[in-house]
Amino acid sequence: MRSIILFALACAAQAYNNGVARKPPLGWQTWCSAGPCGTDHCFDYQIKDTAKAMVDNGMKAAGYEWIILDDCWHPRRDSNGTLVPHAAFFPDGMMPVIDYVHSLGLKFGLYTSVGTTTCHGGWSPGSLGHFEEDANLFAGWGVDYVKIDYCGKDDSPEGHKNFSRALNATGRPIVLELCRGPYQEQADWGYAPSIAQVWRATGDHHDKFSSTIEQVEAMSRPSIYIPGEGGSGPYGWAYGDMMMTGGEGCFPYDPKVPQHCPKQTDAEYRTEVSLYAVLGSPMMVGTDIRNMTAIMTQLLLDPTMLRINQDEEAKIGEKISTCGGTDAWVRHLTGGDVAIALPNLGDDAATLKVCATDVGVSATEFTAMEVWTRKSLTPSAAGDYSIAVASHDTALLYLSPRNDAAA
Repeated sequence: MRSIILFALACAAQAYNNGVARKPPLGWQTWCSAGPCGTDHCFDYQIKDTAKAMVDNGMKAAGYEWIILDDCWHPRRDSNGTLVPHAAFFPDGMMPVIDYVHSLGLKFGLYTSVGTTTCHGGWSPGSLGHFEEDANLFAGWGVDYVKIDYCGKDDSPEGHKNFSRALNATGRPIVLELCRGPYQEQADWGYAPSIAQVWRATGDHHDKFSSTIEQVEAMSRPSIYIPGEGGSGPYGWAYGDMMMTGGEGCFPYDPKVPQHCPKQTDAEYRTEVSLYAVLGSPMMVGTDIRNMTAIMTQLLLDPTMLRINQDEEAKIGEKISTCGGTDAWVRHLTGGDVAIALPNLGDDAATLKVCATDVGVSATEFTAMEVWTRKSLTPSAAGDYSIAVASHDTALLYLSPRNDAAA
């Protein structure tokens, strides 16, 4: 008998809850890994090698569990209307790949579009007119995550809603990610939290610093969450698209040879990870993890950064103005801890300042540490923290109540 999944609306956040994605999903996504964004079609062995790498390099142990296959995996439907994986990329079909990912204790996701075609060149069929068929196909394959884009003729919010209903009717708990653009101009994006766990805050994230800041600013807008609530989570997450940490792939590229051709500095990647963590964004790495660079390992596997992003209370971060006259991003965590990201968006090094009162705490009752350097910070007599930050870099502060604060 088919199990029934109920749509549960959390009283505080009104988020769609089918039992999955209580916290922001962590994983890896194709599109920018072996080659530059949009050129990498991902062969079956590449997906398997990446899944194995996620286990071997410590990402799985750190909490990363998703392997997401993006656009261009299916060139056509067969005579029965069933999506067919690309024979050159998946000669044995999709099931051996999905089974292998599951055998490693990881989860697998696929891409489709709400319209007649997908977004990359329009040569892959979308799900319009086939919502039930595709949902049942994905569930039958054991898919755990579906990213549904917004391209092709007759794309519409109603299509998103109808696909969500079809996916829910399969009886399999599947994470649904919605994509739609131009996001910043759409006042009705508030429908997303009632039908999906993840929704894109912006357009595509590119491997350049200005693009990272665009993602962060978009995720900072209250309107991207639930109207009237001022935040999201648990079970509902605004997403800044895949992360470019370590650099996108190279051109020309060989999918069998992991390479990185970074377009940003290590400091800029540190800003990306810091702000995604504090905002509570899903963190899907879009670069090749089969050969992790030093900065990828340092940033993506840092336990304190992951503690911030995966906090048990699953509250969203917010943008504030500091006593030092700059912007900061703050997330209040379980146990009274507070995470503060202080980015220097200028072209010169600067000393940035944040006051404990900016985040609603008393400096005398908290200890403070900068996450990336592991250095303790001492507040001034006035209760502010000052720290030198290089251009385009970010200081990530972690404040914890003193053990003797209540004494």
